[in-house]
Amino acid sequence: MQILVKKSDGSLEQLDFNKVRTALRRAGANYSLIEEVIDALQQEIHPNISTKEIYKLAFKYLKDFEPSVAARFGLKNALIKLGPNGYPFETFIAALLKGRGYETQLRQLIQGKCLIHEIDVIAFRGPPLVEKPTKSILECKFHNQPHIKCNVQVALYSWARFLDIKDVNPSITDCWLVTNTKFSGDVIQYADCVGLKLLGWSFPKDESIQVRIEENKLYPITLIKDLKRHEFETLHSKNIILLKDLLATDNKVLLSLGFKEKRIEKLKEISRIILQK
Repeated sequence: MQILVKKSDGSLEQLDFNKVRTALRRAGANYSLIEEVIDALQQEIHPNISTKEIYKLAFKYLKDFEPSVAARFGLKNALIKLGPNGYPFETFIAALLKGRGYETQLRQLIQGKCLIHEIDVIAFRGPPLVEKPTKSILECKFHNQPHIKCNVQVALYSWARFLDIKDVNPSITDCWLVTNTKFSGDVIQYADCVGLKLLGWSFPKDESIQVRIEENKLYPITLIKDLKRHEFETLHSKNIILLKDLLATDNKVLLSLGFKEKRIEKLKEISRIILQK
């Protein structure tokens, strides 16, 4: 029997457990654990169930079977928690690029031919990592809802700004448009035509944000389920945006930021559990 599920944008699609399997595999679940979760889910699936509810159920079973995998399974939602404004997302993207060997700068002003532009992220990479140096400007478009797609107007704006900047800054080699959700088909078509680089949650397939996070375990601190908003803002104010950053920060520094010793140990212990293979 075919079962339709409701997506986050309200549309219906046929239930596909392979999508759940892929998400579980990316979170680090092995074959037997994946099939255990799928078997458990099959007992609770009903027509018009939402994808959000499916993943909520999957998380519940994972939490019982394998806590570290359960924590990583919430990765997409953890990116949403970087909001509501886009500054933490920009900080996170800079950290993600550093994991690939880039030097980065955040929120810099660059004079173009016609206007001064505030650039979310500037990323530089040179030898020996690459033969020819690159200097990229990145426009980061953050969305507070996972179903909202980055539209073509943003792509047009990003490319026009790049052209204005490059006209008087020949060292700028390329432009990226980055989002925590997805791109519309028009964005992908336009970017392919003009040479705009795209980076989204699942795009490009083998170089997406999700892939880049998982290849080097560059998980955001928002994967900690009980992290309070004021705690997050305090950590972000010191550019602590990754679990690895938190673990590498001396306890004395965290104490000076207002964290209690027991809370520091708890946050670090949760971080270690999440980072476990």
